[in-house]
This record gives sequence, structure tokens and C-alpha cells, in this order.
Amino acid sequence: MKQLEELLEMWRKDSDIDRTEPGKALLDIPKLHSKYLNILSHHRLLAKESEFKASKMRRLKWEYYTGKLDEDQLTQYGWQPFPYVLKSEITTYLESDEDINARLAAKAMHEEIVDVCGSILKELNSRTFQLRDFIAWERFIQGV
Repeated sequence: MKQLEELLEMWRKDSDIDRTEPGKALLDIPKLHSKYLNILSHHRLLAKESEFKASKMRRLKWEYYTGKLDEDQLTQYGWQPFPYVLKSEITTYLESDEDINARLAAKAMHEEIVDVCGSILKELNSRTFQLRDFIAWERFIQGV
């Protein structure tokens, strides 16, 4: 959650345009585009990594709930043997497992950051047109 809040705060600052220097704002567009593209790419990869970790944990927990983990594996993860569970109940245990859900939450956070960065990049792509229209309006107002 903190990363998302930091990203939104960063964009709040970067989205301000100094009306007295629209040319400077035009020159800032490539830098901002690069900045948010890097963040997008980084979190897209982290989302994939979180997905892989969640899948691996889901398989491991499936083995745990079905009693297929040996003593060494149980000791490695610090888990106690789990009593036998019916096949029909395994889905319920897997869906409510904290370890799996923590990894899925991390994936969801990275995906949300990717979505926000995508929206920011769309806004940056249209900023050139907005600034052009602003400059044209200022010329019109000044009678140039």
C-alpha cells in the first residue's frame, strides 16, 4: 500500500504544470515518460514474480493439506503435520491460507501500480496536445 501511495504522491507533484512556462513542461514530458515507464516495467516484472511465488506456495500448501509433505519439508517451513482433509475441503483451506493470500495480495498491489502507471503514461501522451491547446489559447487571449 505504501508503494502505491508514494507513486500517487509522486504523480500529484509531477502532474502540476507551471502555466508561466509551458515550454518547460513540454521538455519535461520525455523525462516523466521515462520515469513512469521504468516504474511500470519494474512492477510488471514483480507482479509476474509474485504470481510465480503464489503458484509455488499453492502447490506446497496443497501437498501440506493432503499430507504429502515429509518431516524434512515440514521442519524446513516450520509447519506441524496437518490432519487429513477431505478432497472436497482442500479448496476451502487453500483459498483461506494466509501464506497464499499474502503472495496474491503482493501480486494485486504490483498490478495496481502497473495500472496506475499505464494511466499516467496515457496522460503524459496527451499532455503535448493539452499544452499546445493551452499555448494557442494564451495567444488568442493576447491577440497574437
